Amino acid sequence: MNLNFPLLDYSIPLDKMTILTLEHPKVFSKIVQEIHEYQESSELRIYDKKYKTVKESELLVVVDILGYSLNATSVLKLIYADLEKQISDDPELKTRIEQLILEIEELLLIETLSHELSLSIGEPSLLHLLKMFDVKIDVNYQNIFEKCLELIQVYKYLPKTKLLVLVNVCSFFTLSEIQTLEEEISLHCVRVLFIEPREVYNVSQYVMDVDFFLSRR
Repeated sequence: MNLNFPLLDYSIPLDKMTILTLEHPKVFSKIVQEIHEYQESSELRIYDKKYKTVKESELLVVVDILGYSLNATSVLKLIYADLEKQISDDPELKTRIEQLILEIEELLLIETLSHELSLSIGEPSLLHLLKMFDVKIDVNYQNIFEKCLELIQVYKYLPKTKLLVLVNVCSFFTLSEIQTLEEEISLHCVRVLFIEPREVYNVSQYVMDVDFFLSRR
């Protein structure tokens, strides 16, 4: 997978943990905005080895790690889709759940028909059931570092997500914590792009300085 945008002389390969430091404030701001509002038609391009552009739905972008919820709607939507597929792969379980849903629908239909008002009910689905039971991720982190670790673990189980982008998070971590993150990313075989406004010392990264010169450090 590669990243490219007009200011780059060459594309940046995205493999496991990649840090991109943009020292010019306006460049940092522009790239963060573009990746936050990423579309397939954007000037900023993310594409695979076959030059196929990565879709918006295949990115998980976290601009504010402090305010980000691991149970964000966008994450739960992906988890629900994965659960629906998992259940569909077990025909016996799927049939049993569908029968129970149908029984509940029939009971509710009887009640709505007997009500004084003219009422109707929507067509029930497995997705409605997952939402009704409030299926969500159990979060156990105590600090930002643990939250970041949990986010990486969650990302591993989102099969349709091809890239996690974290903005301005390295400043929260010590060198040893960054190294631990790198180990976790490598262990889970996932791709994570860190976009930073200043150089992360003693860590391999791409740095675009204030004169728009890109170097590997």
